[in-house]
Amino acid sequence: MRHGHPLSRRMQTLRATLAAAVLGGGALAPATHAAEFHLFVRCTGTLSASGKSKPGHLDLALRDNNTTALIARSNVLPKGERLLYTQTPTSYTMVYKLRQPGARYHHDWLNGAWVIWQPNLKRLATIRLAIDRQEGELEGELLDFNDELIGTMQMACDKADPDALPEPKL
Repeated sequence: MRHGHPLSRRMQTLRATLAAAVLGGGALAPATHAAEFHLFVRCTGTLSASGKSKPGHLDLALRDNNTTALIARSNVLPKGERLLYTQTPTSYTMVYKLRQPGARYHHDWLNGAWVIWQPNLKRLATIRLAIDRQEGELEGELLDFNDELIGTMQMACDKADPDALPEPKL
């Protein structure tokens, strides 16, 4: 192809357009990533089982476009897990199913402070949560493999400002 050929000019124009799109898109990436979650919720309260209770906390980041809740920080659920939630005018509800016993993740998570504090929690299979949107109260049920209640969670939740959250260290 010669330099002045029309096809060559089109290719140069296409390359320039793609380069501008890539560079422009790269500049927008941080803002798009930050807007990924529409609601940040911080909950504190207690986890109770067999007459004993322990302080608990749970921070969730909720996405509106695919109804996913990310466990951002917690001592009652594994950090980093994603839950599907159902939104109604009065509540957000979600269910966390633990992996089957013997799985490494299940083994590592349950060998922590939970089981030392309350041995009955070795039977834990499902955690059901409901957050009252008007009152800001979280109620949770801890169920075994037979769906029998082995513990509860009661927490007060507040909407968190994403700009007030601490900056990541890494």
